[in-house]
Amino acid sequence: MMFSLKNFQEAFLLRARALFDSLLSEDQALFRDTLFLSFLGARICYASTHPLALFSEERFRSPEKLKAFLGRLKASGHTSIFAHSPLVVRRPFSKEEISILAPVLFKAWWEPEGRALCLNLRHFAEVYEAEAFSSLLDASISASSFWKDFRVFHLRCEGGEPVLLAETRLGEMVEKEFSPPEALFASPEVYVIDVAPQRTAPFGWLAVIVEGFSRLFSHQFVRHTWLNFNQRSHRYTQVEQFVCPPSFGQEAKKKYQRQIEAGLGLYRELCEEGIKKEDARFVTPQGAATTLLATGPYFVWEDFIAKRRHRKAQWEIRQLAEALALVFPRLNP
Repeated sequence: MMFSLKNFQEAFLLRARALFDSLLSEDQALFRDTLFLSFLGARICYASTHPLALFSEERFRSPEKLKAFLGRLKASGHTSIFAHSPLVVRRPFSKEEISILAPVLFKAWWEPEGRALCLNLRHFAEVYEAEAFSSLLDASISASSFWKDFRVFHLRCEGGEPVLLAETRLGEMVEKEFSPPEALFASPEVYVIDVAPQRTAPFGWLAVIVEGFSRLFSHQFVRHTWLNFNQRSHRYTQVEQFVCPPSFGQEAKKKYQRQIEAGLGLYRELCEEGIKKEDARFVTPQGAATTLLATGPYFVWEDFIAKRRHRKAQWEIRQLAEALALVFPRLNP
């Protein structure tokens, strides 16, 4: 008999529920300062605005609306969104506990000596029914107070080596005014958020927002499957900007621009005729710009840097690796 989804879910509930119940009996607000990442992961898929401008939305600023929004995500089955929000449990785990839990805790990280476990909100969303999950959200939202103090690093990757533009608090960054893009060619930027370094030790947790990189880049980026990803969807948002390779001289850039303008013209014409954006986008060049959120422990990002700083790596993903290499020495130990 084949192992079925039902078999897995029953095993998951049986093995994980006791641990989760014990954690919630001590503290209902387990995700007090990391829920913002689940919100960002969900909204980044459907928004054309700057990703950090999403925190000005009423559905985030209103506790009731935020709770309702996250609750709808669970109800619709979009629980993968919640993997962006980490929780570290710091206590010794026996070898027996690890052997029982490890097979059913997808993307959970164990400290080598079994003294800590890195979970995420997705684990809880897939164990608890709506009412219990709603209570967890309510407590976590009410207790949230420190996420604005997390450090954020802003880097630009346009033309050559990446440059660190600012190191500041996330609260200051999200209050900035972000103008909508106007140029045809995007300016690639990276925002690195050091998420709750004390609470997420010994694993650490980085949230990396990349904006103005191409969808060709994203096809390589998402192959780093240890990370959690969400990406701007051109099924729901307009194709607007494109990435120009640095190898293109002036003449090549002019030819590329003519190709883009022809594709965009047909794309807009098809949209006006009632063709869905998800189908009309087929006529645009592959270099369309996109936005992604990726999250994961420090060591996973170190693995990414080690693999993608290589001189043979594609130039966009190598730029991201170089940008992250600038940030790592500035992180909390």
